Amino acid sequence: MSRILQLPMTILRFLKTVFILLLYVVVMLVFVTPGAFLYLKCGKHTEKKKENLHKFIRWSARCGIALLGFFGNKFTLAGRTDEDFSRPAIITCNHQSHLDLLPMLALTPKLVILTADWVWHNPLYGFIIREADFLPASKGLEVIAPRLRELVDKGYSIAVYPESTRSLDGSIGRFHQGAFYLADQLQVDILPVVLFGAGKALPKHGRLLRRGPIRLEIDERISPEEMKTHGDTYKAQASYLRSYYISRCGESES
Repeated sequence: MSRILQLPMTILRFLKTVFILLLYVVVMLVFVTPGAFLYLKCGKHTEKKKENLHKFIRWSARCGIALLGFFGNKFTLAGRTDEDFSRPAIITCNHQSHLDLLPMLALTPKLVILTADWVWHNPLYGFIIREADFLPASKGLEVIAPRLRELVDKGYSIAVYPESTRSLDGSIGRFHQGAFYLADQLQVDILPVVLFGAGKALPKHGRLLRRGPIRLEIDERISPEEMKTHGDTYKAQASYLRSYYISRCGESES
């Protein structure tokens, strides 16, 4: 009987997922990517156009969040909501789902994200993120650090997922050292944000969206000087921040 009762819910989840996916693909292929190409390639390639592109990315992310909310995935921003991102930072976040990017991109237009190669070359939105100076981490941090420094000097924060890959069960995986290398080299704060619910709404190997809240909490900044008190090496700092995330996730889930 329970399986019979679950069948309509599964069908509804399937239809919801297909609708959102098709809407996303059509909007990207027909409107967003062609529109961005025409806007950026017609006339001079100015810094103002770049700023407008980032504002558009933020607006698009907020629209995506609103659409998810309409279908039962209400989003909440909590913690230090007075953070205005006027000072650049390395923004770190736990990694759970394909949905993780939406809350991150909605935070501020002054943001670039280190991406995977498949994201950078994606046929739907690869052109946009390349023009927005999102950079593939696979090039090596030593190679891209000079460009990141230029972006930081212009007021951009850099978002990094230290786990590099999405968690299967919401637990916090091993942190790589790149975020701490960049914070030290660029002399900017670490700004931890903690994500809840995205992995339940769309798990790593999930195919169907599930109803449930998604929450992003902004925590206190950690200055480069304070970061060094938690370890003299990037490895030690990564271990400290991983423990911090484990503690934060446990507190909020309990």
